[in-house]
Order: sequence, then C-alpha cells, then structure tokens
Amino acid sequence: MYHFPKVKMLRGELKRSEIRNSVKYQLTTKEFIQQRGQTTFRIALDNIIGFVECDDLEFSQHVNRLSSGRSDAGRAYKIVTSVLHLVSPSGVVEQGQVAFYTRLSGPFAQLLEDYLQSSSQI
Repeated sequence: MYHFPKVKMLRGELKRSEIRNSVKYQLTTKEFIQQRGQTTFRIALDNIIGFVECDDLEFSQHVNRLSSGRSDAGRAYKIVTSVLHLVSPSGVVEQGQVAFYTRLSGPFAQLLEDYLQSSSQI
C-alpha cells in the first residue's frame, strides 16, 4: 500500500484523485497537488501561467529518469507557474517562476484544463 503524507487543508473542493506508479495526483477547484514519496508539490490554479502537452524528449530532459515513470503512465505535460510550494519533511519551500513537468491521465488533464479555462474567464 502507498504511504503518502496527509495533505493538510485542501484548498477548494476535491474533484479528482488518482494514484499511478507510486505518484498521487489530486485536483481541487483551487489547486493541483502531486505527491511522490514524502515530497508534495502544490500549485494554486490561479498561479498557473501555462499548461501544455510536451513530447517525451523534453520531458526526459527535465525529469530524473528514476522518477519519471513509464511512458504508459500518461502523457507528458509542462505546467508553468508563478509560484509552486514544495512540501517535504524538512519544511516548505516556495519557488517562483517554475516549469513543472509531470505525466497525467487523459481525464485528469482534461479536467485540469477545464478548470484553468473557467478560472481565466472570471
């Protein structure tokens, strides 16, 4: 069984949660959360500047080969964000102007895209 640290206080309403290849993905109406082992990446949807599918070559250049997962784990995406919060056992680090690479299932990516489009129209 997977042992992910509990995410304290999800912001927004949980819309989708997936666990694939030892990685947990959560999407709420306000943020995207990804957990690998004891590391949690939190990105507020309001801080996402760009969300695009990328090819496997670009993905592999930016992601550690050991943690990149198999190519059947979903399509590769690049999320450009103005602020990312990295939560680990040693604390929380806020990073600015980040290109975050991940693999998402088709339904998860579509839902994320839908929320990004609806939030940009408000």
